[in-house]
Amino acid sequence: MADEDKLDKVLTHLDSIHAMCDSTKARLDAMEEEHKKDRADAAEWRARADAAEKDRADKARADAEEKERKEKEEKEKADKVKADAEEKEREEKEKADAAARSGNADLAKKLADLERRMPATLADADKSAFADVQMRFDSAYQAWNLGQAPHALNGETLSDYRVRLASKIKQHSKVYKDSNLGILVQDSAAFSVVENAIVNDAVEASCSNITVGAPLRMQESKNDTGHIVRKFVGDPAVTWAPFMGGATKFGKIRRHAIGR
Repeated sequence: MADEDKLDKVLTHLDSIHAMCDSTKARLDAMEEEHKKDRADAAEWRARADAAEKDRADKARADAEEKERKEKEEKEKADKVKADAEEKEREEKEKADAAARSGNADLAKKLADLERRMPATLADADKSAFADVQMRFDSAYQAWNLGQAPHALNGETLSDYRVRLASKIKQHSKVYKDSNLGILVQDSAAFSVVENAIVNDAVEASCSNITVGAPLRMQESKNDTGHIVRKFVGDPAVTWAPFMGGATKFGKIRRHAIGR
């Protein structure tokens, strides 16, 4: 009987152990289910969080793209406004320039004429050359009561000046009265010979070509030292007529042109 009791006790313990194992297994299964649910909830939460993060990222990217698009449109509008303003300014400037060119044509012409008339800045050597030419012609001009040889015109070249002075008295030169001085002056050295001949011929002609009845006239010239030399040419009978009543003890005054 004792063995049976022991066996029953053993079996009872075994049943208790089995019951405990079943209870433990049930609790473990419940815990596993709970863990599964927790894991599922966590996974769902993570999925929702990821989706929300993705939505936020997509929205941020879309907002950035929209902002960039608007900024681009605004820049294009600003560029167009600037381009239109520059085009308008350019057109207005062209119109103003055209109006200025048209309206100032007369002024430009007057300024150009004035500029041509302005005296050129001459070097000392050029001034000396012009002065020498004027001095050479002074004697011939004064011999014919033409006054002092004129000064050079504004902008006039030395060659043109020499031709102008010589042309006014060349008719008194038998050799060069019909010469084209504009061609001869191209050789400056050769023209110097022509120039001196015209001056000398004009001075000589002023003394020799005196008509009867011509009044005495005074001629002034400068010699090589710069002194003024005065002499009178003309028909002396005009001057001496009041004293020519007839013969005197010195004889009768004859009509003879004074040339020297």
